[in-house]
Amino acid sequence: MKAIREKSLKRALRHLSTTSSAARKAFPAEAQHQLQVAVHAGEQRHRGEVRVVIEAGMPWELAWRGTTPRERARALFGALEVWNTEDHSGVLLYINLADHAVEILADRGIDACVSARVWEKVCADLTLGLRESLSVRPVLEAVEKMHALLTEHFPSGDGFNRNELEDRPIVL
Repeated sequence: MKAIREKSLKRALRHLSTTSSAARKAFPAEAQHQLQVAVHAGEQRHRGEVRVVIEAGMPWELAWRGTTPRERARALFGALEVWNTEDHSGVLLYINLADHAVEILADRGIDACVSARVWEKVCADLTLGLRESLSVRPVLEAVEKMHALLTEHFPSGDGFNRNELEDRPIVL
């Protein structure tokens, strides 16, 4: 029991000390703009919606309670209404810097078309890329892979894609 409390405290302190300035340093305004442009341009090819959230550290209470990055991504998926698209083709890319974690959550429409193994591969590639270079480059590569999957399964068809969700990344 003591070891669990120490681990929770250590994790909570890591999240508390990994501030949003660390996220902004790794992903400054220009990098955020590049991500916004990549999301917007990619969404012209399909009927899906992509949201990117880069979080330095969870609120310490969540880290202390043992909230996993997957659980945090689920909460953000709901709060940002990624589930609320016409074709149920929203995808959330969540990056947690304090836990060195990457999660992709896809709404039921696209999730029915893309296997968990494929999403896991995109996450694994991004995790490796961020380990090599904590920068926008590996995130842009992951976003492009997501767009390719959405284009394959939800092509724009008529050339019109209503932008249902904000393209700008969220950096917390």
